[in-house]
Amino acid sequence: MPVKWFDGIKVGYRKGKNPLKKGKPTLVMIHGAGANSEFWSSQLACLGNEMNAVALDLPGHGQSGGSSCDSIPGYAQWVYTVVDQWFTDPVYLMGHSMGGAIVQEVAIQHPHRFQGFILVGTGAMLKVTPLFLEGLSQDFEKTIDTIASYGYSKITDRQLVRDGARIMKKPGPAAVLNDFVACDRFDRRKAVENISSPCLIICGADDKLTPRDFSTFLHEKITGSRLKIIEKAGHMVMIEQPKAVNAAIQKFINEESR
Repeated sequence: MPVKWFDGIKVGYRKGKNPLKKGKPTLVMIHGAGANSEFWSSQLACLGNEMNAVALDLPGHGQSGGSSCDSIPGYAQWVYTVVDQWFTDPVYLMGHSMGGAIVQEVAIQHPHRFQGFILVGTGAMLKVTPLFLEGLSQDFEKTIDTIASYGYSKITDRQLVRDGARIMKKPGPAAVLNDFVACDRFDRRKAVENISSPCLIICGADDKLTPRDFSTFLHEKITGSRLKIIEKAGHMVMIEQPKAVNAAIQKFINEESR
């Protein structure tokens, strides 16, 4: 897996199979709590043929250096710094769950640096049940298994659930707890209405962790945003129904890049 360095910052990432090309739309993907860029594999494989597709590992995750953050603004500043130094042209920024919170923060702080934003399975507030926060400290592996069990639709292949839990355990207890603390502290309900850039909101119809009401709220507050509810999918919608998610992303970027 490749890495890049920006002023001493080690950034792990995955990309589509084709070289990054000037003149093509660029999509940068940000994963959720406890995850890494592997969660975007289905998007990189498909969308990488049509655009420059890059998925980042957040600090303390995957191959990126540094430590995880316990605040969304901390992660947002890291993402903005990496994207701003890597890409000269405006890009589309997409985030899932905690990654979606990071994207909202970037959209509020740096709206003119990006062509548009895609929010997947996320909300303007991501309050975490105290049972999860306590469990991550006291029984990490069991708690991750429990969180993963809530993350997918009941009809989703159980092997995908097990694979998701396995990946979420990789950063270790301290990093994952930091992620969930960052989510718990996040509340941008009063500020998301200031997002004016093109925005696509995607949610799995069976999402239990960030239910469709969260996405509906974002859609109502972000002027001109588009909302896509994906059937037969839960919180990990981009893994559970990649074709439908990829089609929605492709349509959005094609229309906004004309």
